[in-house]
Amino acid sequence: MERRRRLIVLWVTGTCQLSCKYCYATHRSSEKMEESVAFAALQLFEKEPLTVQFAGGEPLLNWELIEAVTEYVEKQRPGTRLQLQTNGISMDRQKADYIREHKIATGVSLDGIPEVNERLRGRTAEAVAGIRTLGEAGVYVNLNAVVTSVNVQKLPQLVDFAWYLESVAGIGLDLLRAAGRGEEAFAQLRADEAELVQALWKMEERSRMLERLSGRKIVLREIDEAARRKRVGKRLPYCFASCGNAVAVLPNGDCYPCGSLAGRPEYYMGNVMDQVRFLRLEPDGAFADPEKCATCPGRLVCPGACPSRRILNGETEEDCAMRRTAFQIVEQNDV
Repeated sequence: MERRRRLIVLWVTGTCQLSCKYCYATHRSSEKMEESVAFAALQLFEKEPLTVQFAGGEPLLNWELIEAVTEYVEKQRPGTRLQLQTNGISMDRQKADYIREHKIATGVSLDGIPEVNERLRGRTAEAVAGIRTLGEAGVYVNLNAVVTSVNVQKLPQLVDFAWYLESVAGIGLDLLRAAGRGEEAFAQLRADEAELVQALWKMEERSRMLERLSGRKIVLREIDEAARRKRVGKRLPYCFASCGNAVAVLPNGDCYPCGSLAGRPEYYMGNVMDQVRFLRLEPDGAFADPEKCATCPGRLVCPGACPSRRILNGETEEDCAMRRTAFQIVEQNDV
């Protein structure tokens, strides 16, 4: 992470076509962000290099604003990195061509092979069609899967499915957050730690086998990140929010350091149309079990637990298990 780079997450709409069982969003409304709000958000950081992520809700449901912001930063803030996190349902060829032309890095939320994703998110055929449309336009995507008790054992099969889709470059895993619908469903959907560890090892095995057979690699984000941190050789911040360099902006302009903390008064940073104070989410310096930290191959470079997830869940066991396993895989494979 570049220390001077800042992250602005624009929740361009609160609307979404899905009702995921674990969705952490507490602010679900039909409100759409207007250009005045988005452009005011871009002025929060006047000189620093920016990464702007379009999120929501489902950001494609406010496509006109995505176009407006993209064209604005290309003219006014050259060098800005653009990212999009979508469920893929509303993707069409015109949008896909635009994404390719303007180099918008795209992630698609998919929790597993079709029958698994259907149980957790729904409308899987449309999401897969969106991924294929992006692929036809020459856009490679990364999949983001929320790890739950429903999908954890079948995550290795997602590697196969990603390879089959051809235009998927990698897979990232997001652990459940006890917020929104996820707060009520947390106990039921929380993945078993041992199953999570086993799934990560098996995903790596599948990825390596497919690369040997085909020459095409499905990058696993957690393992790739562990390898990067090991190469750097020092403890870097967990994320932009952990060093006070992030702002998540809701459709009405309200700001929080991380989208998963939206609606929590103690993390309210102000409104872009008025005044914003920046908050730093302090990372957890150690995980739940110091003895495990002492024997972890990543102990000198590990950033600790996700700060916002620690705030919401109050525990770090799954964070620790996933990160420790990623470092073990890197060490074993000498990455």
